[in-house]
Amino acid sequence: MRRRRTPTEGATVIRRKSSSRGKRPGLASVEFAAVLPVLIILLIGLWELGRFTEVHQLIMNAAREAGRQATTGARTATQVSQTATNYLARAGMPTTNVNVVLTNLTSSARSDPTTANQLDHFQVTVTMPYDDVRWILLKPFTSGATLRGQAVWFSVRDIPLVVNTAIPAG
Repeated sequence: MRRRRTPTEGATVIRRKSSSRGKRPGLASVEFAAVLPVLIILLIGLWELGRFTEVHQLIMNAAREAGRQATTGARTATQVSQTATNYLARAGMPTTNVNVVLTNLTSSARSDPTTANQLDHFQVTVTMPYDDVRWILLKPFTSGATLRGQAVWFSVRDIPLVVNTAIPAG
């Protein structure tokens, strides 16, 4: 009986030595340690940018709400300012350094909304220092930064209507 030979029998098998790309157990941890600080800085920057956007939107909404109150002619300038401050306080923002300015762009003599004429142009500006609301300590980058929201409205105060109640003589 004749024996069959396997393909590798009698042939020399060449084995390659493992190259430099072989298993290196510490390489992944070293690469992670090198990339981690950059990744953390990017994540913290994104986090702070999100905070900046959130607070800026709240300030814009506070200005819009105060402007809406000013246009009715039923609120004084102090009440309009308090509306913006209350809006920010309800949103959890510190209100100690909030500045609200109400300006009648049509006539500076009528700065109080209760004395405004119909279609007077009002501008409400709400400002707040960013240092009051930032989450991380980026003082070299954000020191002195001020968040500002502005809303412009027209007064919709009604013109008084005078009705003659006298019966015409006929």
